[in-house]
Amino acid sequence: MRRAIEVVMPILLVLFVAGALVPPGEAAEAGREFLKLDLTMAQAGAAQPPAVPPAGAMALSLRDSIALALKNNLDIAVEGFNPNLREQDLTNEKAAFDPSAFLELTRSDNRAASASSFFSGGRALSDLWDFNTGVKQKLPTGGNYELRFNNEYLNTHSTSTGFSSRFAVTLTQPLLKNFGFEATETNIRIATNNQSISREQLRLKVSDIVTQVQNGYFDLIFAIDNLEVQRRSLRLAQELVALNKARVRAGVAAPVEVTQAEAQEAARVQDVILAEKAVRDAEDTLKVVLNLPVGGGWGQEIRPTDTASFEVRPINLDEAIQRALENRFEYKSAKMDIDNKDLSVRLTRNQLLPDLSLTSSLSSNGSAGTYGSDVSDLGSGHFLSYSVGVVLTVPLGNRSAQASYLKAKLTADQARTSLKQLGLQITQQVREAVRRVESDAKRVEANRAARMLAEEQLRVEQRRLEAGVTTTFNVLSFQRDLAAAQANEIRAITDYNKSLANLEKVRGTVLERNRIEM
Repeated sequence: MRRAIEVVMPILLVLFVAGALVPPGEAAEAGREFLKLDLTMAQAGAAQPPAVPPAGAMALSLRDSIALALKNNLDIAVEGFNPNLREQDLTNEKAAFDPSAFLELTRSDNRAASASSFFSGGRALSDLWDFNTGVKQKLPTGGNYELRFNNEYLNTHSTSTGFSSRFAVTLTQPLLKNFGFEATETNIRIATNNQSISREQLRLKVSDIVTQVQNGYFDLIFAIDNLEVQRRSLRLAQELVALNKARVRAGVAAPVEVTQAEAQEAARVQDVILAEKAVRDAEDTLKVVLNLPVGGGWGQEIRPTDTASFEVRPINLDEAIQRALENRFEYKSAKMDIDNKDLSVRLTRNQLLPDLSLTSSLSSNGSAGTYGSDVSDLGSGHFLSYSVGVVLTVPLGNRSAQASYLKAKLTADQARTSLKQLGLQITQQVREAVRRVESDAKRVEANRAARMLAEEQLRVEQRRLEAGVTTTFNVLSFQRDLAAAQANEIRAITDYNKSLANLEKVRGTVLERNRIEM
């Protein structure tokens, strides 16, 4: 029915004219509004970070960081042009079916020697004015039509003056090669798929940026928490120095124990310095991902308002693989690319057929001494002419069409093989991501238990030191063990959150998880 309307409507139109664009916890996510990505803002210029005093700090939540990165990122801005570019390609393909009007005006002045006046040098004169207008259009069926209104005015100067007019409808319709909607709409369908592919590529770019922001944000949280761990370790070392000095003054400890404690204190100072540097490095890494303009936030510290929490999330491996195969942007793009190649196969197969075309025309003619009488004759319908015929063209050899068809088939088979390979890669990535999440969850629990044991061991050893039944060396050893256990715990929690973000990426659900609307 739709095809019939597309065929009939252009003709009716012509007749009428002739007549006249991630924090865990789903419960928390459900209450959040969608983060809308406005590409026009990203393409117009970089977003500005929150206004802060020169010596202040930017307080950023993870969601604020994601929003800032999406507005600032120039890769997204550049990629955002592609859907609009592909839309123009689609419009250009559809424009092949737009009707076109034409207007022709010719004046001919013919001078030829007449037989009666040849020896006397006489001339026969005639003026011909030819005025033609009409409309023509390509049809979705593969054919084309033309409505033409011809008018001629002939003045021979010596014999007569007259007008002749002709209204004609001409239709040419292929019956084999280039016949049907599939042949004519192949380029439109390919352009439509290409536009969808460009949108999936844009979503993939946004997904990558969001994951980068999450990783950078969690790394900054780890660096800040690790700095606090090193500072606590330094305070423990300083407290031990003070305790040993008091024990030396009381005569219950040798001076060497103070030296040992001071050496540990100096080492902890170095650890604090390195941890402070790691915080600044993590800040700069995040600022790069946020694409902050020079002078627009680089002088301020970033203060994360979210924390790297730990909450075990049950994961169904089979469901995760299925969702990845349904949602991964590159997988959907690959399937649409196969659709394009299948369209090319069918089109090139159609080009192997002989070119058999049906031609037909119907015209009404008029001729009289005055223009009014001429048009009256034309409209009376008494002088009708018609023609019907077929034209057959058979290429000899047809090697070019055969080569194009075989190439299209090979390309489609190659794309299907690549899709299978991509499916295997996605499956492997999801399985590895799930194992990483489960492994990191176990690491958090193991490191948490190790940290609690290290705290208890240090408390016991400090009491033994105060009682004089152990040495400073043993206390220092337990202090180092506690600092390492605390760092390992927050590292495991950070890795767990990054693994969850990576799992959403390989499942293709980053935008859905972070409620980003494009």
